[in-house]
Amino acid sequence: MVTMSKKYEALGEFLDQQTGNEVSLSFDRIAGILGKKLPQSADAYDVWWSNSPVDGRHNCVWLKRGWETKSLNRKARTVKFVRASSVRAAPKSARSRQSSVAPHVPSVPLAPAPVAARNDIAIRFEWKALGAVTLDSAGSLHFPPVAEVPGLYRLRITYKSRSEFYIGESQSLRGRFRNYRTGSKGQATSHRIHVLLKNALAADARIEVDIVVDDIELKINGKVRSVALTHKATRRMIEHSAIVATGGTDIEIANK
Repeated sequence: MVTMSKKYEALGEFLDQQTGNEVSLSFDRIAGILGKKLPQSADAYDVWWSNSPVDGRHNCVWLKRGWETKSLNRKARTVKFVRASSVRAAPKSARSRQSSVAPHVPSVPLAPAPVAARNDIAIRFEWKALGAVTLDSAGSLHFPPVAEVPGLYRLRITYKSRSEFYIGESQSLRGRFRNYRTGSKGQATSHRIHVLLKNALAADARIEVDIVVDDIELKINGKVRSVALTHKATRRMIEHSAIVATGGTDIEIANK
């Protein structure tokens, strides 16, 4: 099985050939180096360009060679690669320039904060299959029935040769699916997903809906915490962890 990092090896070889400490590249230039288009997630989500090391992920091709990404601009579709050693050990002249404008930094080690300085957070949950999105006799989107409850949802869009997913959260799953079904242009995101789903079904893709409404385990510093999906901050935390957890796969992210 070919890992994600192997698929981007050509970018690593390009960085090996650089003699300077940084190089700015457009997304199109990177696609040219790789000989293939970047996945939609590279355009849609900052985490694709993150420097968080995860074995087998595409970012291993630059991290293991001593490079890090910096100055990402997804709108302009550009990113800068900087040698990690130059980031962590700036030249003396650069440090002196910074010191004239930077706030004072204590010269003695900081004491631990009164509240735990280190937080270990573990989240466990399982997606439950709800059903398929189809077109009814009038050509409108039809979602599987769901209660008026808060939760997370995942739309799995499977084409013949590739897959996409969209992960979201809502105070009302039924209301959110209703918005996607109607696709009002006054609601930009709902309209975008409405068009995405209709185009996918027109291309003979299969769309499955998964949800999470209960059975979530949250531990912070080893202590079990109650999870209330009525709280938006809690839903967003789980939503983002699900997107990041899936970022190391070969599935394209439809989230923007």
